[in-house]
Amino acid sequence: MKDATGSIGGSLAIARLRRVVGVLLAAALWAAPAWAEPLPVRLRAEDPAVAQRFAAALERAGGDRVTVVEQGAAVTLALGEAAFRAELADPGHGPLLGLAVPRAAAGLVTPGCDCSAVWRGVPLATQLALIDALMPEAGRIGVLLGPSSAWAPPLSVPGNRLVDVVLVPKPSRLAPLLRRHLPDWDALLLPDDATLFGPGAAKLVLLTSYRQRVPVFGPGADFVHAGSVASAYLGPGDLARAALERLDARRRRGEWPAQGFAGHYSLAVNDHVARAYGLNLIERARLEHILEASP
Repeated sequence: MKDATGSIGGSLAIARLRRVVGVLLAAALWAAPAWAEPLPVRLRAEDPAVAQRFAAALERAGGDRVTVVEQGAAVTLALGEAAFRAELADPGHGPLLGLAVPRAAAGLVTPGCDCSAVWRGVPLATQLALIDALMPEAGRIGVLLGPSSAWAPPLSVPGNRLVDVVLVPKPSRLAPLLRRHLPDWDALLLPDDATLFGPGAAKLVLLTSYRQRVPVFGPGADFVHAGSVASAYLGPGDLARAALERLDARRRRGEWPAQGFAGHYSLAVNDHVARAYGLNLIERARLEHILEASP
């Protein structure tokens, strides 16, 4: 008759055996030729509804290239910084890709972590290209940056654009800095920054800028709907495409590509606001081509 100690020991041995089998299975799947069979992936997000929506976007973008599972996954996709941090906290997390992670959290990707990340937001060059197309006469462009912004100083500005960077240390400083600097600018460009430019900031920024007759560009679709002229933004389909590309690279090379922006973006334009400022209303296809050529 087995005692309790023997029963527990047997259970632990079975659990270890299952873990080893799971690791070997994942390794075999990674070693297969790229997309020879669907790659089993596990989705994690703070909000299960977000994970569900992304699973649908992944299916639309990838067809049968991946399959979402709970057990036996070869890789985990963590949506958002909180989910990414939670997965990294598990020493046995396995291959891990963070999605829509703020650039300010880039330090989470460390050597040997078998992980990488796709940042939230859009590169500076992409948003500047939209301004070039819609407002080529803009001579001086203001950029407001906070500690959590998608862009960090010093900024690398393409071409001969004159860009003024103003650092906003905390949201309470946004209003006075706007009033001080807006008269010097032809346009205002905002980076993705959930802390500085959350829903509550839209009215402040857009009304203050409109009174000064300074068009606002960025940081995303919500701001455009509220009164920003235009913005590239990272939509669910763009994020799904970026995830598939990184999974493909990991499968082919045996290691993750470097973390960075997605490389795929969607476009939002507020034609009514553009007309109010007398800006160029060029063909949408031309603007979308700008996004396709972005890094």
